[in-house]
Amino acid sequence: MRKSVYGALAGGLASFATVGTAAAAGMPQLDVHDFAPQLVWLAIAFVILYLVMSRLAVPAIADTLAKRQAKIQGDLDAAEKANEETRALVAAYEKRLADAREEARRLTREQGEADGAVATARFNALHDRLAKQIDEAEKRIARQRDDVMAGLEHMASDIGRDVYAKLAGQPADQGALAGKITAAIKGDGR
Repeated sequence: MRKSVYGALAGGLASFATVGTAAAAGMPQLDVHDFAPQLVWLAIAFVILYLVMSRLAVPAIADTLAKRQAKIQGDLDAAEKANEETRALVAAYEKRLADAREEARRLTREQGEADGAVATARFNALHDRLAKQIDEAEKRIARQRDDVMAGLEHMASDIGRDVYAKLAGQPADQGALAGKITAAIKGDGR
């Protein structure tokens, strides 16, 4: 099998050489006689391009990539640090908010208790003042009732005497009339 491969390769080179001589008039690159200098210049150009690329272009590209990677890593580190700071700030904010809510509840509870105590004190003072006014009013009403009753007794005595005098034609006995009027006013009915 190796012999057939070598034979095919030799046949291909031969046909290429004949094509090269035939094409030499039209395309000098394909002239077989000029292959050696062309290969030498190809090797020289390749070495020069390799050296330029390895000494100048590749390090510049590598440096740019390294700087870019460092910038990206720095940005990622800064973003992670900012994220941690934000989480810490959010946790501190939530703690302060919870503390403020608890303080507001405590103050509201204390204010409610204080307001309740003040309201109770005011209610008791109002109750005492109203009870005192009611007692004074009841005493005043009792005095006025006694005055009215005394006046009523005197008026009934005058009216009874006048009526008795007109009906009987003689003056009434003051003691008996006063006893009957007093009994009538007190409800004895005698």
